[in-house]
Amino acid sequence: MATLAAPPATAEPSAATPTPDRSSTSSTPPLPATGNASRLATPERWITRLRPGRNVVELGVGVGALLPSADHELYQYDTTWRRYAPAATSLAVRAGFYPLALLGVEAEAGLAPTRTDAGAAARIFGARGQLVAQLPLYSVVPFVLVGGGLLGTGGALGRDIDPSLHFGGGLKVFATRWIGGRIDARTHLGLAHTVEASRTFHTEVLASLVVTLHRPYLDTDRDGVPDPGQRARSEDACPREHGVRSLRGCPDDDRDGIRNLDDRCPKQSGLAARDGCPPLVDEDGDGFYDAGQYNIPEDRKDTCPDVVGVAEYNGCPAPDSDGDGLLDLIDRCPKDPETVNGFEDENGCPDVIPPDIAAILGTLRGITFGFLSDRLSESSKPILARAAEVLRRHPHIKIEIQGHTDADGDPAVNKALSLRRAMSVRRELVDQGIVECRLRAAGYGGEQPLDGSDGNTARAANRRIEFRLVGLNEDLIELDTNPGPSP
Repeated sequence: MATLAAPPATAEPSAATPTPDRSSTSSTPPLPATGNASRLATPERWITRLRPGRNVVELGVGVGALLPSADHELYQYDTTWRRYAPAATSLAVRAGFYPLALLGVEAEAGLAPTRTDAGAAARIFGARGQLVAQLPLYSVVPFVLVGGGLLGTGGALGRDIDPSLHFGGGLKVFATRWIGGRIDARTHLGLAHTVEASRTFHTEVLASLVVTLHRPYLDTDRDGVPDPGQRARSEDACPREHGVRSLRGCPDDDRDGIRNLDDRCPKQSGLAARDGCPPLVDEDGDGFYDAGQYNIPEDRKDTCPDVVGVAEYNGCPAPDSDGDGLLDLIDRCPKDPETVNGFEDENGCPDVIPPDIAAILGTLRGITFGFLSDRLSESSKPILARAAEVLRRHPHIKIEIQGHTDADGDPAVNKALSLRRAMSVRRELVDQGIVECRLRAAGYGGEQPLDGSDGNTARAANRRIEFRLVGLNEDLIELDTNPGPSP
């Protein structure tokens, strides 16, 4: 009797995994496949991607050949028994349900128009149910079946219906998720006509077209995203790894929205701009990034991550090779220490004060004032004019103008007088065109005598104006901005 082919089944999804929602996945943008991703996301081979799944309905219609037994008992007892023709065309329809990928139940009905050996028209028909066990590993599916039902006849031999059992096997081949083919070979066990045997066998071979309904997409990793190659609107880019729907089925362990295959730091939540790695860390805040992080620019790797450094030394502090207090970055002579003498102390090179500058340093001879006064004598102004000329030739040097008195009298009054005299000299130099910020006035009174002896000559030597070069780190402010009242 002809039987219907079981509908093609698909991959068995997880019970907790719903069939992919096409409407929700259709808008998901495709992910670029790189490295292993391109290999994993390629469509699965046909031999496995159409293998059966769970909860599938199969419908089938088939045609084949039925070989009735020569010892059949399919006839009405009040008619003359005759043999059927050796072979008859067999037609069948079938419906099946497979709750499991490897096991299903089917119901089928068949009809085989035939004739008796005397040429009279007859027909053999049947209805039965069967249990089908199949191997759901490939798109080509071997199966076995066993079942029972009714086998009957009509036409030239009258009407007769007998119980029957049957068993057999075959092969399903699925071309798509919905269409496949099936070949059955089975034996029907029925009653025999002769007294020598009580049972006889009818052989049937059937080829069927199979249509599947409610067949889920194949989802190997059971993440709810169909495997590639099944014409789904959204296909799993990582069919071998359980992933998330928003990333087309690829895993995202750190939940930063970047799939593991593209995430260079899959265990740390990161940024898309850094391929899934966190922002670069600069612990010492010098603009250079600590070693060991992903994709640090070559010119931004910090050689000294715990110390604030500079670009020229890859994040390490600049050295002072000659120990003169000027870092090598600004030291024009990094191997030779600076001569700290107030002249070009900022370049880091050893030097000698030019003779014209040296000539105005120390006690400036010829600078005189009125008795107990800060008024410059007229004879002092030409001397200060020559000093101003030297200062103009060397616009980068700075001068401290020191006023000194002898030790006679009140020390506080002497100190105030010495400062006023120094300030008078500064005003004269400013009038000669020297920028005021280059000049500092200081009054020391009688605290720094040149001659410690007592006498008019010593006291005259101690009353003086001195010029001293001021270093880079010295502030050009008066030592005492309140010169006090004039004596």
